[in-house]
Amino acid sequence: MICRKSSRYSKGILICLIYVILTLFPVFYLVFSGGKGELKIWNARRAGLMVNSLITALFTVMACLLVAVFSSLKIYTSFKKRPLLRWYFLLLAPVPSYIYALSYMNLIRFAGRFFPGVLRWRMAGIFPCVLVESFAYLPLALAAALTALERISEDEWNAALLFDSADMVFFKVVLPKQMPWLLAAGALIFTLSVTDYSIPSLFQVNVYAMEIFSDYSAAGQSVYSLRLSMPLVLISTLIILISFYPLKSIPNTIKTGERVSPLYSGGLRTVCSVSVFLTALQIILPLLSFVPYIIMPGGELVSALPQLYNSLAAGMAAVIIHILPSALMAYHLTKEDTLCKPALWICALFPLCIPGVLTGIGLLGFVSSTPLYVLRTGVILPALGLAIRYMPFSMLIQYGCYLRLDKDRINAAGLLQNKCGKAFLKVQLPLMAPGLIVSSIAVLLLTLGDVGTSLVLMSAGREPMSVKIYNYLHYGSSEKVTYFCMLQTAVCLLLMITAYVVMDIAGKRRKN
Repeated sequence: MICRKSSRYSKGILICLIYVILTLFPVFYLVFSGGKGELKIWNARRAGLMVNSLITALFTVMACLLVAVFSSLKIYTSFKKRPLLRWYFLLLAPVPSYIYALSYMNLIRFAGRFFPGVLRWRMAGIFPCVLVESFAYLPLALAAALTALERISEDEWNAALLFDSADMVFFKVVLPKQMPWLLAAGALIFTLSVTDYSIPSLFQVNVYAMEIFSDYSAAGQSVYSLRLSMPLVLISTLIILISFYPLKSIPNTIKTGERVSPLYSGGLRTVCSVSVFLTALQIILPLLSFVPYIIMPGGELVSALPQLYNSLAAGMAAVIIHILPSALMAYHLTKEDTLCKPALWICALFPLCIPGVLTGIGLLGFVSSTPLYVLRTGVILPALGLAIRYMPFSMLIQYGCYLRLDKDRINAAGLLQNKCGKAFLKVQLPLMAPGLIVSSIAVLLLTLGDVGTSLVLMSAGREPMSVKIYNYLHYGSSEKVTYFCMLQTAVCLLLMITAYVVMDIAGKRRKN
């Protein structure tokens, strides 16, 4: 027994070590690559850039969580007979944020025809930046809020309604149970926002993440980029660790009990209805922007196909690279007897805090100083950078899926197997398949919208769709960029429908 536990712990340490090396080796390269020049990291201008980054990220988190709390309550109580409709807001969840930027620009230009003053004070600044990012990240917050509601014991909820009003039960009982999920979602949104420069740059907001890319472009010193990134990494790490800590106390059991039917006050119902309208607007606004171009399609769609091919090629290669280490790490985290689980979670979550541009700079510096530079002209280098960047996100998705695996069936198969590995191939792997497929689709969708990492690692003639759209948007929303965005939205919708079908089939098999 002791030998078996020792072997299991050794295997866990090896899995963790492989995951850490894969996700952090660009940073390790920057740490050990030297650099003798002194760099004054902090000055008044960079302090101002950090303030802009923090303000944008914090207001985005607050807007997303506020809408998510009240809209999830309305959605949960309204779709009792058809629970799958509760997840309608995920329809455009994978759509890149710059498509919302295009929708906002089109809307403001249309309003400017009737109110010219709108154009002067709504096309640039922190307000439109926060608004666009809030629409882009709202599905993440709402998914966390709704998941928390679906795991609350309805027996406990119904019992609380006997002693207090529905409004007070929500604020005293329901909201505290949602809070760990909301904090975790808020931390992810904060990290994604504070480490991104694509949307702020479109609205002329100078942020700290852009300083990292600009300094590297000007000086070409990758080690300086690491030093510049440290304040951003430390802040993101602190937020991630504090926000994810309460999740450790959440039980893995699924809720039971009769359906709850609370009667909320008129004021709370109004707030919930407005929040639901905003979640619907998150879907309606981009689609409305495409209506005129769907009615009269142009030839620009054909010109976008090479960039779409580059994006899909890099994304699918990233899926192949990331899938095994992320799956092993996620499955190891579900083990009850894992040694040093807090340290393991720190290793798993820390890569989330690394800006995508820093990952790209470190990987490019490593490849440029070795014979691997031949990879610079192909799709492998961008794919490797994207796999490293989004491996932690895939790991979290798979972890959530693996928590719902039938552990008794896996243990029974392990006891009854007559050949080594037969239980894994016939029982465990089919149960893990939905998580592997959904996380792979999620990584492919994330790579399609990536700008920070792709902009550093792309080679001449292999410009991905995301960078092409990003460059076009700097010159204003034109007919051509709208067609590009429309094509990318269609691809994202197709992949999202595929993920939905996979989860639906997996849910039916689990019931049977």
